[in-house]
Amino acid sequence: GMFSAAAVLANIEGQLPDRVRYTVKFGKPVILPAAPGLWIDRAGDGWDLALRNVAKGYPYLTATVRPL
Repeated sequence: GMFSAAAVLANIEGQLPDRVRYTVKFGKPVILPAAPGLWIDRAGDGWDLALRNVAKGYPYLTATVRPL
């Protein structure tokens, strides 16, 4: 879970301000050798992130990043 949360956040690391609030909700566990898909949407001054099963669409995690 936390590895996935860190890996998702790493995809926007260079675009983050100094202080952010990172909120994560975990769904189903990622059972290897799964190849989840990453969705990143710009939401105003933050981001909405999701790690999902590509074939079935269910979430492994959803997250928001907002500046403080």
